[in-house]
Amino acid sequence: MTSRPTPRLGARTRRAALATVVVCGALTLPSQAAPQPLPDGPAAAEYPGQDEIPRPSSVAINGGTVTNSQGAVVTRSKMYITAGPDNPIWGALYVGIFNTPIENPDHYDNPCIPGFGRPPCVPNPFRQPACATDDPATQTGAAYQPSQMYPLGPLPGGGADVGLVARIPVNLVAFGSIPATATVTMRAPRVNGEVQPFKVHQWQSTGTGRANSCDPSFHPPVSVLVEGQVEIFMSDLVIDGVPVDLGPGCRTERPSDLRLWGEVGSGPGGGGGYTPGSGGDLGAYDGLHPGSSLPLDHPLYLGAFDGRDIPASTGVEVPPFTGCTAGDDDLSPLLTAMASGPNNPVRATQSPTVPFGDLPWDDFTECSSGICPLPAPATPEMPPLPNGELP
Repeated sequence: MTSRPTPRLGARTRRAALATVVVCGALTLPSQAAPQPLPDGPAAAEYPGQDEIPRPSSVAINGGTVTNSQGAVVTRSKMYITAGPDNPIWGALYVGIFNTPIENPDHYDNPCIPGFGRPPCVPNPFRQPACATDDPATQTGAAYQPSQMYPLGPLPGGGADVGLVARIPVNLVAFGSIPATATVTMRAPRVNGEVQPFKVHQWQSTGTGRANSCDPSFHPPVSVLVEGQVEIFMSDLVIDGVPVDLGPGCRTERPSDLRLWGEVGSGPGGGGGYTPGSGGDLGAYDGLHPGSSLPLDHPLYLGAFDGRDIPASTGVEVPPFTGCTAGDDDLSPLLTAMASGPNNPVRATQSPTVPFGDLPWDDFTECSSGICPLPAPATPEMPPLPNGELP
């Protein structure tokens, strides 16, 4: 069964009314706009949400807006929930987060880019030649670049609901056969009141590998990982035509961990794979990426991994629901039976980014440098189901 949101076309003019939009794993194209001074006084918070995230030039070399389309399979009920081009995904991604100096970064430097004649930044943590050992001198290197994305839902009249990841009406099946509808809302968690952005990690094999690598001709493809957490809420439940009040606190008992990998060969024209700049397909499903073969422990990671291993790709887990009450009845077990469970495959398609020196808080539909956020990408193909199952 396919569950699609009601189409809500975003206006293209400035300050046009925008319907609710959703964000998940969006990435951006590097901006060529020169850094601009930070705003002073009230102008910094002229629009809702403007004071909640930093300006692109204050934390990264480039930044801008982007639209995405996505599809997610609810494994338990075999639903394919989509957010297509008529109801686009919006985000603001900051490419090349400052990494220099390591102790207190205030600018970005990547001496590992091919052609610069310098050694790679880090050992490639995912794919090494068969001859590689624990000796770093035998390992193939990669240029590592961190980025981050803030989810945001544009508001009518300007500004944004920063932290909104998705708000999608869905069709469900209750008690095994009874039709039901509901609204699923996903948000980025807050820590000490601050929205937690999605972290974007890119590893690009250098042109020559390590100068003394055991196999300098070994060049693995680019690996991109988008990771973060989302809080999932359920509301507006209607079972067999009867509204059911779930209360204000119907949510999963903990945030869901999100790991989306770039799909190799999904870039423009099908070549080169996904990158934060050029876009392409991201996915979370079995078999997409092998995960790490080396512990991720290097000063240039700036504490993002602290030596942990990254598991092979798999679908997203939806935790059990809690706090879903209707009068004296706890409907949390019902919601859990309808939607919760492991290995729910996800696929998202990102458009090129609209580059801005600052985000267009008055109208996120603005174009820049000949690039427009709308129309958004076509709805991606359904991701592969676990164990080769059919929809």
